[in-house]
Amino acid sequence: MSELEHSELEASALALGRIARVLDERIDAPRHAAGRERLILQTTRRWRSRVPRRWLLLAASLALPFALFLCLRAPARLEYRVIGPVVADGAWLGAAPTGAPFTVHFSDGTELGLAPGSKSRVAELTSDGARVVLGGGHLQARVVHRQRTHWVVAAGPYEIEVTGTAFDVDWSDANSRLALTLHDGSVIVRGPSLPDGLRVGAGQKLVARANTGEAQLSSVLATSADEAVPAASSSAASNRAPTSADDASAAELVPSAAESSPAVPAAAHPQPTWSELLADGNFRGVRAAAEARGIDSVLSRGSLSDLVAVADSARYLHERGLAKRGLLAERARFAGSAEARAAAFVLGRMADDAGTRAEAIRWYDTYLTESAHGAFAAEALGRKLVALVELGEKAQAAATATEYLRRFPYGPHAAYARDHAEP
Repeated sequence: MSELEHSELEASALALGRIARVLDERIDAPRHAAGRERLILQTTRRWRSRVPRRWLLLAASLALPFALFLCLRAPARLEYRVIGPVVADGAWLGAAPTGAPFTVHFSDGTELGLAPGSKSRVAELTSDGARVVLGGGHLQARVVHRQRTHWVVAAGPYEIEVTGTAFDVDWSDANSRLALTLHDGSVIVRGPSLPDGLRVGAGQKLVARANTGEAQLSSVLATSADEAVPAASSSAASNRAPTSADDASAAELVPSAAESSPAVPAAAHPQPTWSELLADGNFRGVRAAAEARGIDSVLSRGSLSDLVAVADSARYLHERGLAKRGLLAERARFAGSAEARAAAFVLGRMADDAGTRAEAIRWYDTYLTESAHGAFAAEALGRKLVALVELGEKAQAAATATEYLRRFPYGPHAAYARDHAEP
């Protein structure tokens, strides 16, 4: 091969390498150089005597447009449309205080619903998600999980990082208060006193106040006392930062910045209740206390609040057997209580996660019968619809979809219901 042919081949290799680096950012400069040399060496060895130079250059020239096509074929950004009455204020989309809610539908299937008096805006769109700003009020989200899903919901100084989940979030500028309730999946919340991020999982509620820096994590099924604590009493609150993104139970209590008073001897403080341990995210502490008393004794004779603490802690520790026993004990021993009714929904969720759709539907029906207008009614009916579709029960699924749209026309499963409703 002549020096001219070698130079032309090297130029082609360089061009191909540059395109390859664009297509795969992991190909750094050293790898690029090594690959170029290997290409030239192998080509000169194998094709020197068999392929004319013009054919080799023709092959390289044909490869370049093809690689360029792959490079430029970037995934399209998501699109969205708004359904329902909207009050526009510049970039903000709002729902009238006395009007109906509206829903934002994204092309990946994600839905965001805004309650009356709320306002929001889509600040950024990508192929993997969007950045949505909640200016105030209540937002209900159902984010569809995909391989590279990345959504951010910003509310005041807080950011909620989402990969695929269902949750409700409230933000008040006047009180600098964030309230987040997770129905499905998990999110990471960052903001004042949470610089490293706090993982919030399904069945948990986070209440945070930017003006004091306090943050309180609790179970949605347990009685929450956060409203009874004045915002100024941040020394009574705790900010938790999980030591592992995959295990919220490993969290430790971190004093808030406002805790500057001298230490008080431990003997002056009473032992925390199991509900308080649960609210602080100390799930292993609840588990250890229950074992010390005796699990069977707790389930048969413990108080309702202790049963809730044991069942919820077991769920967060992924101990399904104990969690189910605790939830069934709530229903058997405290039938008619709000906790027992909510336990039916959680039992449905657990059955759903285990893949036992028929059992999940029975528990969802139980919850909807006992709490037709409960906090989980929309989620229970929507999940029942999904389970019916997966079981192939088309007639029941169509009827359930129609019922869902009648009751929750802007709910998180509304788009799914429209696809399966009766014609």
